[in-house]
Amino acid sequence: MSTKKAGQIGVLLILSLTVLGAQSAERPDESDEDEWEKIFDVDEYDETWLVGDTRNDGRTDYALKRDDQGRKWFEAVDFNGDGLMDDFYLYSSGTLVRQELDTNFDGAIDLWIHMHDGVRVAGYERDTNYDGTIDLVKEFGDS
Repeated sequence: MSTKKAGQIGVLLILSLTVLGAQSAERPDESDEDEWEKIFDVDEYDETWLVGDTRNDGRTDYALKRDDQGRKWFEAVDFNGDGLMDDFYLYSSGTLVRQELDTNFDGAIDLWIHMHDGVRVAGYERDTNYDGTIDLVKEFGDS
């Protein structure tokens, strides 16, 4: 193998490992994942959550849980005002890493949006026919 070709392979290997490392950094720790409470019924949020009524209709439609340093950890929103949370946000060290949505308001998540740096969409997964199985995956570049 030529020195030039070996150098190219080395560069590709380093780039691949860098991308994989960046992607794993975007995902929350397993411990965060295990403790993420997706609570759909707005009446089930306990005192560990800060809750609010953003519509001023007497019903909880926003809930927030903070980590030990006071940073956002979990967030839930009742987008359509039906008494069931349908937008869930997961943070790691205060940075948004994933949003999960119930887009058809049936009480089940059908869209998972993965974030890069808390701002840009890194990709998404979708259950397009609402059968509980992801059937569409889209990943975006790092730019």
